[in-house]
Amino acid sequence: MKLKYVKKACQATDQIFNKLIKNFHFKTEIEVADFILNEIKKKSLKPAFPMIVASERNHHHIHHYPKKHKLSGFTIIDFGVKYKGFCSDMTRTLFIGKPKKQDLKLYNLVLKTQQNCLKRIKIGQPYKDLDIYARTQLQPYQKYFKHTLGHGLGRKIHQKPKISPHSKDKAKFGDIITIEPGLYKKNNFGIRIEDTVYLGKKTQILTKSPRKLFIFSKRK
Repeated sequence: MKLKYVKKACQATDQIFNKLIKNFHFKTEIEVADFILNEIKKKSLKPAFPMIVASERNHHHIHHYPKKHKLSGFTIIDFGVKYKGFCSDMTRTLFIGKPKKQDLKLYNLVLKTQQNCLKRIKIGQPYKDLDIYARTQLQPYQKYFKHTLGHGLGRKIHQKPKISPHSKDKAKFGDIITIEPGLYKKNNFGIRIEDTVYLGKKTQILTKSPRKLFIFSKRK
């Protein structure tokens, strides 16, 4: 039943993100947040946690509450919903304006790191090994990876198992976790890609929104 409800929460999250992308006319962080919150209410659901919308001057903050700041450059959107008490969690990064080659290089590095981590997960594997592996994948930028690779979720948005360099947990059949590599540097870049994942006979990615870098022109 737990997996069924988390899948429903992830499905709702994907639907809201898809609608956001198709209707992207927003100028500020708070406008993005208000749109998402309104869509969550339309589904008679609740946010799983305080939403993060962090653009340019704020995208180096791992946990940033949306404000009236204008959207520009890398823009991190991190949200989830609760369905019958169970959470989803997903982060996508957009770019407002025209990205430089270095911007695309960094984004693709984070994306490749996440993809490689998802392929590497095995039942019985120490989660600390997976976190450490992610950091090797992010070289030479690993010092800008300022949080853990992921966490368990269910009725709570953060619960066991821990996926960190010091975790004592191992991957178990039935675990529901997030995998979320990121890079953050003040006045330069902020990138995170996160999905909710189920460990069964094979790894299932439950949040299915595209992971490509969505690029939008700046709104005047």
